[in-house]
Amino acid sequence: MFLKQINLTNFRNYSQLELQFDQRPTLLIGNNAAGKSNLLEAIYLLSTTKSLRAETEDELIKKDTDFARVEGFLTNGGDSELLVIINKPTEEVFFKKKVLVNGIPRRAADFIGNLPAVIFYPSDINMVSGPPTLRRWHLDLCLAQIDVNYKKVLTAYEQFLTARNRVLKSIREGHGKLSELTFWTDGLIAQGLKITDKRQSFFEFINVLEKPLGEFIFEYKPSAVSEKRLAETNGREVAAAATMIGPHRDDFSFFLEDRNIARFGSRGEQRTATLAFKLAQLEYMAKIMGKRPILLLDDVFSELDAAHRAHVVEVVSKQQTVIATVELEHIPQEFLDSARILKVEDGQITS
Repeated sequence: MFLKQINLTNFRNYSQLELQFDQRPTLLIGNNAAGKSNLLEAIYLLSTTKSLRAETEDELIKKDTDFARVEGFLTNGGDSELLVIINKPTEEVFFKKKVLVNGIPRRAADFIGNLPAVIFYPSDINMVSGPPTLRRWHLDLCLAQIDVNYKKVLTAYEQFLTARNRVLKSIREGHGKLSELTFWTDGLIAQGLKITDKRQSFFEFINVLEKPLGEFIFEYKPSAVSEKRLAETNGREVAAAATMIGPHRDDFSFFLEDRNIARFGSRGEQRTATLAFKLAQLEYMAKIMGKRPILLLDDVFSELDAAHRAHVVEVVSKQQTVIATVELEHIPQEFLDSARILKVEDGQITS
């Protein structure tokens, strides 16, 4: 799998861009706000239909324009084209976002996985000490790219969860009965167990990998779902009109030498742990797919010591990689000698 070319129209600060890739690692260098991270974001949008940086998709559309278009051409045993179009809502436009594969419209769930990718932003450090929802989101974006059934199970689970919560609210208001929960509870348990099993397999794999960035352990904390546990929480669930256990309450923590680094770690340790987690995702995805995802790294070298920088360079050589940086000072010369270096300035890219 290889992304041969990406075309951008009205995406962030890019009016028009056509960029071809070759077999070398791509190194984007430029000042802050030049557009380096925006290009990484566009590639990840082709992977997942989502941005990890934008609160709303309108932010992806260049100022004073009405739409953004991201188009990718890749080879994976054959050539294919991926297209994401995002519109500002108007009376004339009937869709907010459209995704297509080879010109054919797809649902987002069917689009994800055509271009598997792992991305690291410095802001991902928030995953360590931020809310569980953020950690689950990062985890699910990884697993959904490599497992069609996982995407379907997540969707089904959310549907059972929403319906069950609706019944709980009806019971609280005196319009429903506990017996009405049975169907939705059975479905919730069946789908929830599948999610837990997939997540458990992921953490079992990554925790036995070699640890060149440090002895980090990622401790999975499943909110086990069962008929017995749900029955025990029925009273509280009715009062809250919400299901209180299940994979939607799962969490995981980052440990280094028995220290939970969300509470007792330095910023440098948290940043390195986040990078270690993303590189572990990379290895897990490669194992499941039998091929390596594209790797996207934003300002990855600046806070690493020499040994850790050397490890990142070693990983970079194993798959297509695009790296953004403000300066070359912290980047090993051996990598610079092997990379294609592109200058980014005000939404323009030059050699």
